[in-house]
Amino acid sequence: MAQRKVLVTGASGRVAEMLRAGLDGVHIRAVDRGDLPADAGHETAVGDLANRPFAEEVVDGVDVVVHLAANPAPYASWDDLRAPNVEALVNIVDAANRAGVRRVVLASSVHAMGGYVRPGVVVEPDWPVRPCCRYGATKAFSEAYGRMTALTTDMSVICLRLGACLPRPVDSGSAPGWLAPEDLQQLVRRCLEADVRTGTYFGVSANTRTAFDIANARAELGYEPRHDSEAYAADLPEGDGGLCRITPLET
Repeated sequence: MAQRKVLVTGASGRVAEMLRAGLDGVHIRAVDRGDLPADAGHETAVGDLANRPFAEEVVDGVDVVVHLAANPAPYASWDDLRAPNVEALVNIVDAANRAGVRRVVLASSVHAMGGYVRPGVVVEPDWPVRPCCRYGATKAFSEAYGRMTALTTDMSVICLRLGACLPRPVDSGSAPGWLAPEDLQQLVRRCLEADVRTGTYFGVSANTRTAFDIANARAELGYEPRHDSEAYAADLPEGDGGLCRITPLET
């Protein structure tokens, strides 16, 4: 059987670096705007996905796209977000559809729902989007564009609202939205295999004091996270919630 070919965008970024160890057994085509590490993938391509011809070129012949490329800065201006987070997203989804790619896995963010985050609240994945910043708003758009594409074409699109993917949480505020690298790897692998046409799922670990409900990821993707930020709780400094708070939260 031919080895599955997976296009990973944003391949020089921190999340892609943590993901790569979990993609053994697949052929990776790694793409980014800048220099790529030597171990980024079996194939590499450097270019800007906001350039439509480049997006068309890199999707040719792949089975799945894992789209991680974006400007992840919560306080970024619209001018800095438009090309990498909106134009590139539209280009890669449309190009994948035209090329006959069977599935796109889109990296959204918990920032798309950050406006709900407050002590004692566990955010449900089917609540209306409520971004806490412009970055979160671009991710809410990516979810909507992905779902629209899945419902109007033959291509499957899965959206993952990723939390803070780090080897360990940095403070008590980030702990509820922490995503361990090993859990990230498992979650993406589940997305490669799951019998799902489209869906939106929180990508966080099995954190005891979670802010995000992952029940649908367990049921529909078979995701079974193995890590819990509670293991680090005694050593964490105090934090302010782990998400930006540009927009006022209702009481």
